Amino acid sequence: MLSGSDRVLSMEYLSWDSLGAFKEVFGVIGILASVVYFASVLRFNASETRDATTYSIMQLAINFRAESYKGELAEIRMKANRGEPLTPLESVKFEGYLSALFELTELVYMAHKKGKIDDEYIAAWELRTRAAMSVPRIRAFWTNTRAGYRESFSRYVDGLIEEA
Repeated sequence: MLSGSDRVLSMEYLSWDSLGAFKEVFGVIGILASVVYFASVLRFNASETRDATTYSIMQLAINFRAESYKGELAEIRMKANRGEPLTPLESVKFEGYLSALFELTELVYMAHKKGKIDDEYIAAWELRTRAAMSVPRIRAFWTNTRAGYRESFSRYVDGLIEEA
């Protein structure tokens, strides 16, 4: 004969409803564990994506900067920084350089706005942008071409100019 406590555990006292309730509880625990696991995976992937985006943009910036210090473009940049007159061909080349610079800056801005670049990197980028905007010829180029960029980006660069 079963004692009272043994009878509670025996199958004859467990109803189908009790078993169903146990299954539901274990199912909910399994679902919660899955949600926690997937949330941690998504967080990790978001961090990895942000790091990869920052790295890619840094590589673009490094390559762009390296090219701008070579040959004729370096000489044109020096003349522009000193305020010396540029030939028409030099002006076109310098404006091409500035177009690429502002497009790269817009890329950095948009990536940061979407949370794909960290705050420290954008802060350093902004310092370089403010320094560039202190050159009158670059500021004049921006004034003449700002309408060709996203409105939010134009406001952003204008804000950097005001802070400088």
